[in-house]
Amino acid sequence: MAVLPYLPHLLYSTALTSLAMHHLFQRKALEADRAHVAAQLSILDDLRVRLGAGERIPEREFGRLWRLAQSHDVWRARAAGASGAGEAEESEIGWKEVLFGKRFDSAKSDEWDRKDLERARKEVEETSS
Repeated sequence: MAVLPYLPHLLYSTALTSLAMHHLFQRKALEADRAHVAAQLSILDDLRVRLGAGERIPEREFGRLWRLAQSHDVWRARAAGASGAGEAEESEIGWKEVLFGKRFDSAKSDEWDRKDLERARKEVEETSS
């Protein structure tokens, strides 16, 4: 066969491309983490300066800025992602499902459709009232 002499080159190029894509993903993730940390520091530093100057910050604005700073907490998000990873392992996908697809449960989809129709009907009734 004519493919056999090129097989090592094909494997090497595939591995090299995979490593390059992984490295690019890691670099972009690190840049995003740095941007989140910089945004969090900026928000908290602004609060520190304003409070240090004796400025009266309304409770609503302070709460909004505090929640915004907490939403950029990279470490807490990673910890939450790690704790959620254990839940994802429970619904493990097997090779049979990967190759042949997931079995379609028509009874469950019919139930979801019925619930969606009921919810839409209730919304229409509420808006028409």
